[in-house]
Amino acid sequence: MNRLSIVILGVCLFGWVNVPMEWADQWRANIAGAVSPAWRLIAMQTAGVGSLAHAPHGSNESPERLALRSRIDAMEDWISEEKRVQAQADSISTLLNHKNADKLKADFLRRAEREKQMLALRYASMPAQVIFRDPSSWSSSLWISLGEADNQSVGRTVIARNSPVLIENALVGVVEYVGETQSRVRLLTDAGLVLAVRAMRGGVQNREVSHQVKNLMEHVRVRSDLFSTPEEQEKFISMLEAFQARLNDWEEESLAKGEICGCSAPLWRSRGLLLKGVGFNYNTADEEGPARSLQSGQPVGVSSAPGRILIQPGDLLVTSGLDGIFPPGIPVAIATKIAPLKEGSYSYELEAKPAAGDLNDLQSVFVLPPLGWAGLEE
Repeated sequence: MNRLSIVILGVCLFGWVNVPMEWADQWRANIAGAVSPAWRLIAMQTAGVGSLAHAPHGSNESPERLALRSRIDAMEDWISEEKRVQAQADSISTLLNHKNADKLKADFLRRAEREKQMLALRYASMPAQVIFRDPSSWSSSLWISLGEADNQSVGRTVIARNSPVLIENALVGVVEYVGETQSRVRLLTDAGLVLAVRAMRGGVQNREVSHQVKNLMEHVRVRSDLFSTPEEQEKFISMLEAFQARLNDWEEESLAKGEICGCSAPLWRSRGLLLKGVGFNYNTADEEGPARSLQSGQPVGVSSAPGRILIQPGDLLVTSGLDGIFPPGIPVAIATKIAPLKEGSYSYELEAKPAAGDLNDLQSVFVLPPLGWAGLEE
């Protein structure tokens, strides 16, 4: 290689690493849009037969049929989301109109108001398809089929930088770039996305289980063939109803606060879903309660008050709103392992798994308006 070639190569490399971020993002968006049809076809052919229960084993379906199945799945997700939102609205309305509502604690009313705000965001959400996912950043980001053009079509800003991205009721990431017809989502499994969360027990922790129990009861009521006698069927349904009644108790505890992030670096397709949490304690009082001792969980300065375990496996970690990006109350992860306190430590460290489950096969998501959305004030 002669000297001129080395100079040209050096100039090209210098220009590449100094390309303005706006240009780089636009190029990536154009590339994602261009390869999206082929990528989706490959993704559906790879995962469609195995993941779609109604597809016959070993079938070789045409691209048109695979695309139709994808649209049907997206519509089913949308209908499921509508049912979930309506059920949440009915629950809030029933509780707020209860005959003893005036006797409810102030913290319950505050949480109910928070739920109403979240419900407004859910009603304004927009469904999107996953259109591209680069293997080199598989667990860090993906591209979805919404952009600025969709904001213009509905007459309001929904898809924007820092818009939360959910599947069902759980967070999967946040929008970090908005193009004309597609946007990039930073996944919560990426090491660069740090979320402020807090541990919850009861209430919101039980709500998703209650939803699953309700679906199970609907199936069991019409499947008498699963039971030996009608009495056995009724007994099982009664047991499920009693269990659901316990889950519907809205009493909940807000405990340790901390930060959580993923472990994925943009190297190659990584299937690791491990999340790590740091700084979990309750050292400062807030609207949810007083400051608590790290080890005993007792309110600071009140030795006679009962203590609480501040964080334990199984706790639901939800957004706290302290990061200024996510509204409070969105399920993020479930704590799986709590590290023992080290001598002199002032907080707990933990491991968790995403509340949304496996993020490797995402096909469709819902995008919420960003924090501070004007629709909340209307």
